[in-house]
Amino acid sequence: MVDILILAALPMEVRPFLRRVKARRCGEWSARTWEFAAGQGRGVAAVTGMGGSPGRAAQELLARYRPGVLVSVGFGGALTSDLAPGEVVLGQSIRHFQPDTGELEEISTPAPPRPIAALIQGLALAGLSGVAGNLITTPYIMDKARQGQPLSRLPHHAAVDLESSVLARLAAAQGLPGLGLRAITDGPGEEIPDFLRVEKTPGVLDALGWLARDPRRLKTLLHFRRRARLAAARLAQVLEVLVPLLLS
Repeated sequence: MVDILILAALPMEVRPFLRRVKARRCGEWSARTWEFAAGQGRGVAAVTGMGGSPGRAAQELLARYRPGVLVSVGFGGALTSDLAPGEVVLGQSIRHFQPDTGELEEISTPAPPRPIAALIQGLALAGLSGVAGNLITTPYIMDKARQGQPLSRLPHHAAVDLESSVLARLAAAQGLPGLGLRAITDGPGEEIPDFLRVEKTPGVLDALGWLARDPRRLKTLLHFRRRARLAAARLAQVLEVLVPLLLS
């Protein structure tokens, strides 16, 4: 058993945190996994991949490690103008959105071991910011501006991602305390580059192919690279404070 299991879709989402806590690779597994000290206990972080794979990988990891707390971390896109790039959203509610039908379904959100307000207060005491918000999961990266209703009527601090609702369902089914964290990479008026809108985790060849079709896209690519680095750094800072709070 481990005290806390942290799941991310992409390596870059957790790489700064792994460096900060001096995590080490642990075992051979279908997902890439690292072990780190979590207070007096043990934590594991794993990269599960994008698309349909996070749910399958998460099920295997939950069965293997039987964590006391599940934390889903990663990047998110702002749906409301009150979220700036680099802001970290703590998921107070989680919904699943189907762009093809416009259906917005509320998911039973697992409660973290401590109230979100207390976690945000703990971050403030450490000189960090975080906001309680609404995480909206979609099955693929979409054009946010084209969705209209019902996304235009979302409450404050709403961000879109690809994994939160999948992992929330798994945690709720097992009665497992959980928390979703998303660091903002793109504002409500920005759209993710086309090469990232694939079912598998994109790689260097995807980016190079996208650039080769129009070299002027380099500016956009570098812009989102900087945003991703900022988001990953903020996640690392926030996680380093929240992990002890979640286990205390």
